[in-house]
Amino acid sequence: MNRLAHSWQLLIPLILLIICGLHKAIAYISAKVTKFSNTRGTNQSPISLEVKITLPTTIIFGDVETIKRLDPSELVQLPKNRLGEGTIGTLYKVVLDSGSMVTIRKVCKSISGAGGFEHWVRFFSGVHDERWLLPMLCGFWFRGEAYVIHEYLCLGSLEELLHGSEGVQFTPLSWKIRQQILLGAAKAVYAIHSLVTQKGEPLICGVIKSSNLLIQSDFTPRLSSYETPYLISPSMIIRRNCGRMAPELTQTRSIHKSFTQSSDVYSFGILMLELITGKKPSVTNLGEYVAEKRKREGPKGVPDKRMLDVTDNALNMIMIAETCLLPDPKRRLLMGVVVDMIQSVVD
Repeated sequence: MNRLAHSWQLLIPLILLIICGLHKAIAYISAKVTKFSNTRGTNQSPISLEVKITLPTTIIFGDVETIKRLDPSELVQLPKNRLGEGTIGTLYKVVLDSGSMVTIRKVCKSISGAGGFEHWVRFFSGVHDERWLLPMLCGFWFRGEAYVIHEYLCLGSLEELLHGSEGVQFTPLSWKIRQQILLGAAKAVYAIHSLVTQKGEPLICGVIKSSNLLIQSDFTPRLSSYETPYLISPSMIIRRNCGRMAPELTQTRSIHKSFTQSSDVYSFGILMLELITGKKPSVTNLGEYVAEKRKREGPKGVPDKRMLDVTDNALNMIMIAETCLLPDPKRRLLMGVVVDMIQSVVD
């Protein structure tokens, strides 16, 4: 046994020397030598060689500190958990070596290849609201594909919390939490409406839906995908969001349709009814549903029956939503007024 141990002592420096030589010989490969110890006391610990390949990336936006922390060329090669397919592209969750998590969106080539893509993602990466908007951390090109990195919020989207997801049990959101989310969502939309493009044109959201509201641990929402109407044609967004669009967008045959802050207000009114009733706009015409419920059961028949803490102020919320849904866009509320009205109801 002593002779065997002595032989290993002579071999180990030689093995390490060979490994170091390989490390210097490969220009863009970093090699790490990791020794694993068997907890049950085996005679010899195996030596494994972990190889990481760093491939070139082209940064679209992101500050130096964030890029250094995330290391896009390495991040894009880490194992990914697919979260879903959106209008802009496929969304994944990635666990970093530090243990923290981010979401990474692989942008559809039809979008990233279009003119103006880099301009708009750079513009919206500079849109900051620490409270209500989900920040865009970094954007880059890798092997001809465009990626955008966001924060990961562990509770997921409002759509998942409100309607559940396939095969997953969930507890219905209380009325108190739904009011809190409504107020935060209104403030998020107002934050966008308070900004202008580089040409001085007021910003719009295009569509406001539960899948674009990500929920933080304190149940306050953060609006995501607010860059969508600047990357995708209005006709495609309208087609993919049945039940959420203002009538001036759906009841005209005009090819040149455009979103406005007023059409955003209508979309927000639909979101309000979705939260109040617990019904999906893509399945149920919420305006007709609420009208029928009020006619048959009165105002108390409108709120989601799964909520056990509904208070009388639910009627006030319904009235605000109905004002947002007025057919004439000129008669709808401004988003700042909507925020004030919801705040007064919650208080």
